[in-house]
Amino acid sequence: MLTIPEMVAAIAKRAEGRYEVSLSGTCELGSPSIEIDSATVQLKRVNQESAGWRTVLIAALTFDSARIQGAFRWAADVRDMLAEPQTADLYMFMLIEGIASEDAARLETDDRFCRKVVAREQECVDSFLDRSFLATLSPAGSSDNISDPLLASLGSLGLTHSWVVPHLDTWRELLLSGKSGVDIAEALRTVVFGDEDTQ
Repeated sequence: MLTIPEMVAAIAKRAEGRYEVSLSGTCELGSPSIEIDSATVQLKRVNQESAGWRTVLIAALTFDSARIQGAFRWAADVRDMLAEPQTADLYMFMLIEGIASEDAARLETDDRFCRKVVAREQECVDSFLDRSFLATLSPAGSSDNISDPLLASLGSLGLTHSWVVPHLDTWRELLLSGKSGVDIAEALRTVVFGDEDTQ
């Protein structure tokens, strides 16, 4: 079964270059009222000043109804403490010893208080994180991981219109730059047509 230190280390590794990470010691979000092992990790997109924090509650417990309800109460308490835009980005990673696959799937469909991802027996940490918002980004065509939709779209565009291929990397950077739509459109026009005036 996965452990909290293993999960925290894997989250920090996956977040490199994508998210700024804040661990439990710096989060003031409280702890569960029931005796379960827990940790809190907050992640914020890098290079996006307006980005809010995503809060991940990690709960490690044995398969017991009272402990599961205690974990849900913890999620509800944390949700009450978060500022409004951040309540939509609350997640619980549940490491439940002895849980059947059907019960894990049932808990994941219960989206009260937060989104939940429940570890399956014998599941590795990479497989677990690939089922969350921390899934690895890979070029289109790789069936092992969730692909980056923008990269997939640009790749498809390049296959259809070969003249765009030299511009795809620049276009991707511009589209992910966080600039306004007007600024992106002007920059895309300049990349393709240069500074000449178009009528």
